[in-house]
Parts: sequence; C-alpha cells; structure tokens
Amino acid sequence: MALTMAEKLLSRHNLADREVRAGDFLEARIDGAMCHYHASEPMVEMAQQAGFKDGLPRVWDKDRVFVLLDHHQPTLTQKLADENALVRREVERLGIRCFHDSEPGIAHQMMLDYGLVRPGELVVGNDSHTIGYGAINAGSTGITRSDMFYVLLYGELWFQVPSSVRVVLNGHQPRYPIAKDIVLYLAGKYGEDFAQSMSVEFSGALVPQLSIDSRMCLSTHGVEIGAKFAMFPADAATDTFVKARTGASYEPLAPDAGADYENTIELNVDEMPFMLAKPHQFGNVAPVSDAAGTRIHQAQIGSCANGRFEDIEIAARVLDGKKVAKGVRFLISPASQQVYLQCLKAGLVETLVAAGAQVVTPGCGLCQPRVGFLSDGEVCITATTRNFKGRKGSPNAEIYLGGPLTVAAAALAGEIVDPREMCDGL
Repeated sequence: MALTMAEKLLSRHNLADREVRAGDFLEARIDGAMCHYHASEPMVEMAQQAGFKDGLPRVWDKDRVFVLLDHHQPTLTQKLADENALVRREVERLGIRCFHDSEPGIAHQMMLDYGLVRPGELVVGNDSHTIGYGAINAGSTGITRSDMFYVLLYGELWFQVPSSVRVVLNGHQPRYPIAKDIVLYLAGKYGEDFAQSMSVEFSGALVPQLSIDSRMCLSTHGVEIGAKFAMFPADAATDTFVKARTGASYEPLAPDAGADYENTIELNVDEMPFMLAKPHQFGNVAPVSDAAGTRIHQAQIGSCANGRFEDIEIAARVLDGKKVAKGVRFLISPASQQVYLQCLKAGLVETLVAAGAQVVTPGCGLCQPRVGFLSDGEVCITATTRNFKGRKGSPNAEIYLGGPLTVAAAALAGEIVDPREMCDGL
C-alpha cells in the first residue's frame, strides 16, 4: 500500500515492526529527545512524583538526549539562574553528553546547526516548535513534560498516526524570503486549524527553490496551523546542509505515489500578495495593503521562525545607506551564535547598526515578553511566531506578524507599507 511520509516514518519506527496507516496507534522508537530550560521538570520534579526521590535514575541513551538552555541565556533573574544551575547538575549526574549551556541561541536552530537531527529520524522535544526539524525531512514534534519523562527513561513513546494534508507550492522564488507570507496566506484562507493534528507534507515546483532557512520557517509554523508534523522532502539542498554538519548516515523519507491524503491544497506564490496577521490571532490574516498606514513603534526580526541569515540579510539590504524611522525601535535577534557569526562575516551587523537597528543576543527573548516589552497602545510588527495579547508585555498593545521584508520596510517607513512601495529593485 502507498504511504504518506508520516505513515512511512512511523512504520519504520514502530516497535512492533509492522506497517501502520493513518489512525493506527503504535509504540515508536525515538531517535532523539530535545530538552531546553524545562528539562528540570521531567528530570527532577516528575521523577520525584513518580517515586524516584533523587530524580531521574537514568536516561535511555546518553548520546540521544540533547539539552540546550535556550530561553534564558544569559539569565535575567535569580530564579532562572537557579533553575539553570539545577539542569547543569542533573546533566552531569546523568552523564548526558550533548549539553549546550553558556551558548545563547534557540534550541531548534542549534539542533540543526550541530547536526543533531537528520532526515528520516523521529525526534521529540519539550517545546511546540520542535516541529521545525521537518525542514530537513525529519519527523519532529513537541510533547508534554510527562511524555518527555517517559521518553528520557525508555526512548519510546506512543503515537496515533496522523492523517496528512499535501501542500503543493508552485511559482518562483523572488529575491527575498516569502515563507512567512506563504504560511500566513494558508492560515488566512483555510483557517489556522486546517492541519489540526495532521501531518503537513510540502511539495511542488517551488520547493527545490526554497532555501533551508525558508523551509525551517514553514515547518516551524506547522504548529501555528495545528500540525503534528510538517515535513519537506529531502533533496540536494537537504543533503548539502546535513552533510556539512554531520557524518552520520540517514535514510530520507519520501511519500509513495498514490498515497492517501486527507486534503490537497495548492498555492501559486506568483499570485500571492504580501501578507500579515493582524492582532491578536495568527489566523487573522489580510494582505499587507489592508493595514497600510498603521503607525508602528517597534519592529522585530528573530525567533525560531525568522531569525536566520536570509531574514536578517533582507533587512540589511532594505536599510543599507538609510535610517530606521524616527520613533521606531527596530530589534533584530539572530536565531543562534552560528547565525550571528554568519551575519557578522557578511557585514550585515555593521549595516544594520549604522542604520539605527538594535542587534540583541541570540535566543528566544525577542519572541516573548523578555526583550523589547511594549507599553499600552503601542504597535509592533514582527517576524516572530505569535501575536496573541500580552505576547510582548502589555495586553493593550497590538502585534502584527509579517515577513522580514514587510517588517524591514515598516521600520524604514515608520508605518506598515506594502514592501513594493519602499523597496524597488530588490
């Protein structure tokens, strides 16, 4: 029988060693477990609640548990510092070999930076945006703390095989990133729950043109449209990216011809306008032109969705030789130290700082109320992940989500504009 990528992934990892189809339940072998600052809960609190008075007694594989202290690095409060110190002690006690402690950055970007996840693997993490590893043809998903406790002990977890939706992307890649516009367009037209508990499988003529950065944006936002997995096929770009970071072998996933999909959605990006999500919901989507003229106080580029080189490079191109509009705070946070270094070597940081942008520490702070709080009545346009009330501090502030080109154009204009009006020749 023809299988989707999700069915093939879980069939390969089925401990019962048999083929499974959408709707089936199985116990699956896990290839990797990503733990960030919440690692202390399954390692200590839940372990003690389960009767292990000294904490987690072991991990199933010291080389397949990856701990990355991402959200709070450097720490901003004593409480966070104490929590990080607890994780350090537990990592040492349990003998976990992969531990990124004092390196600022977002765990999901670092997982790919260091080749810790590969095509065809099943990887779980205690963060919803773990789904982003599907950009390189992995099956990855966020799980609860209690599920992570079980995974750390046994290296396996139960799943129900999701049904799949095929998203066919056609058209041409312009000279600027459009991944955010794509996912916003889909959420606006089909609803932000159109992939609820499903696996999204991307295909179409546009896919080979998309950079790994763009694929990571689309896969990461899989959770914002309700998906369990969000996977791209492996191709030459995938192989080049992965082999530059690890010599480990892998077996890519590909759907079979004739696989059974719940739905097929097609989009020609050549016909797609620039999109944004208006306050206060990811699915509250409209063309950028609908919000044109809205004055902004803050603009942001960063997060696990849009903190990569191509996102920052387009901002530098827009601002080269110009100045951020008076009264606008333009904050940019690379997704990891490696991305930051890439931007430094390319001269992007100098261009951005000269234009009046603020480049802040790599990490998750820009996406949450940790860096760049908003006051009552302020408006922010951001290429991060979410725009619900209070995401950036005041519940009386307004947050618009847009692609990095849309954000950079707004920072330059001081208001939301259609990028085509500001950025001829890009």
